[in-house]
Amino acid sequence: MNLYLHIEILNREFESKLLIAMESASKGMKVYLGRLKPYLMRDFFAPGIILDKSLTPSPFKLRELKGYKKQNFIITGLDEEVGLVNDNPKDYLKIRYSKESLDLTDRVFTWGKYDYDNLSKKFPKYKKRFILSGNPRIDYWRKDFDFFHKQKKLEYKNYILFSLNYRLMSKDEFVKKSKWLKETKYVERGITMNRLNKINRDSYRIHNEISKLIQALSKKTNLTIIVRPHPIDSLNHYDHLKKYKNVKVIKKGSISVWIHNAKIVVHSSCTGGLEASVRGKPTISYLPFNSVHGHKFSNKFSIKTKSIKQCLDIVKKLTNNKTKIKKPNLKNFKSRAYNFASEKPGYKIIAGEFTKLMKLDKIKKSNNDLLLKFKFKIRDIRSNILNYEYGNIKFSIFDKDETLKVFDILKKLNPKYNDLNIDFIKKDIIYIKNKN
Repeated sequence: MNLYLHIEILNREFESKLLIAMESASKGMKVYLGRLKPYLMRDFFAPGIILDKSLTPSPFKLRELKGYKKQNFIITGLDEEVGLVNDNPKDYLKIRYSKESLDLTDRVFTWGKYDYDNLSKKFPKYKKRFILSGNPRIDYWRKDFDFFHKQKKLEYKNYILFSLNYRLMSKDEFVKKSKWLKETKYVERGITMNRLNKINRDSYRIHNEISKLIQALSKKTNLTIIVRPHPIDSLNHYDHLKKYKNVKVIKKGSISVWIHNAKIVVHSSCTGGLEASVRGKPTISYLPFNSVHGHKFSNKFSIKTKSIKQCLDIVKKLTNNKTKIKKPNLKNFKSRAYNFASEKPGYKIIAGEFTKLMKLDKIKKSNNDLLLKFKFKIRDIRSNILNYEYGNIKFSIFDKDETLKVFDILKKLNPKYNDLNIDFIKKDIIYIKNKN
């Protein structure tokens, strides 16, 4: 059976989906991982199981799901956006799901009991399709994954990490975003133009406030300050920080390893801040004004500050070991993230469900990988001739060395993973299978 794990944002999803890929491949599946969506609808791949990053009921998504069904794909989904931190379940469900999208879906993996229960209540007809699994991204927050972060070497050691979750849109980008929201009917489902305006306004405002804080902190600490922008935000928005020698703006790699090695983490309603606090890191939530951007749940376990002075005082106390960090009460978090409520990590639950689906499915057609590579090569040549833009800001290509490094580290999770092969069949697609 073929398994297709599409990646939208590389830094966000690669490591978690590689976990699913390796576990599934060890069970006999042929797994394709990367920027697959441009090819899944164009007769490049044989039928199999698709794991989609969302099941939003937009006209484009529904057309996409119907196309998969027509080609005999098994459709599964795991929402990568706000399943963990949504503050309003009613709005979240309206925006992210519908009867139409669920009708076309065979399985829906949930972050935790919180969204599982909300989905089951809203869509009782499809309850048997909802799987309480957790998101494998959260597996990396567990203690049993500390070995992974310890083996990933970073350029910096003593640093304060700023985890940022906003994207600054230009006027042209805002116009394009507005048009896209209307075309995909997000506007009809609750993301109004007024709301988008407020989010964009608050994004610029919090960016200015965070910049002031970083500049003030750079003068008060001997530690390096690592700034992690949103994965799809432009680095150009941080050029004004270049003059501060102890400030480094870095987007490369997963944020989890940066959190693991950080002395202190600062955020503003960001999932990275939630990860840091859950993992026991000294975490400060900087909230200089009441913003509509971000998610309030992400601040739940952090030390909350409202001014630069207050934040600097807390940083000083933390660096001088004058403030003890209380271990967070994870009861509420466990309802959001099944990875912390279950002994079994999320990637194993999801891969186990794929195995069940594999046994039920009668279609066993495999891909001809040599033919695949040839078709990809022809497409690349055609794209170059026609001057098509390759990739995007979310995901362009795999870093081969980094990919192999992560692959080798994860092999330590299971002796069976030593029997796996990885093949870079395209610069944005890898193939993993059991060599036996």
